Amino acid sequence: MILIFTGNEQLDKELSKEIKDSRVVYYTDYILEENEATTLIATVQNNKYNFKEFMYAVRKKNIRVILLLENYKVKELKDALILGIYDIIVDPFTIDDIKKSVTVPKPFSEVSEYIKNIL
Repeated sequence: MILIFTGNEQLDKELSKEIKDSRVVYYTDYILEENEATTLIATVQNNKYNFKEFMYAVRKKNIRVILLLENYKVKELKDALILGIYDIIVDPFTIDDIKKSVTVPKPFSEVSEYIKNIL
C-alpha cells in the first residue's frame, strides 16, 4: 500500500489515479497506525507532530518515504537524510517523476553530496 500525504488536493487526486494500490490520507495518526503501508509520498506540512518526530516514527515502521520538497534548502532536508530518506524529489516535478521514484528507489549516490555537506 502506498500512502499519499501531500496536502495538495489536485496532486493527491492525480497520484491516486496514476499509482496502483495507493490511498490518499489526511491524518498523521492514520499513517502511524497503518500496518500494510510500504511507501509514503509526503511533503513537509504542518501537523501535530514536528517533521523529525513524525518521519522518525514512519521510518521506524520500515515505511519507505518519498519526500516532495520545494527546494534543497529547506531545513528539514538534514533530518530527512539522517533518517535514511533518500527518495527526495524537488519542485518542479511531474507525476511521472513521482511514479518512477515509486518503482525505482534513488541510489545513495544521488544524495551523497547533501549528506557530505551535513557531515
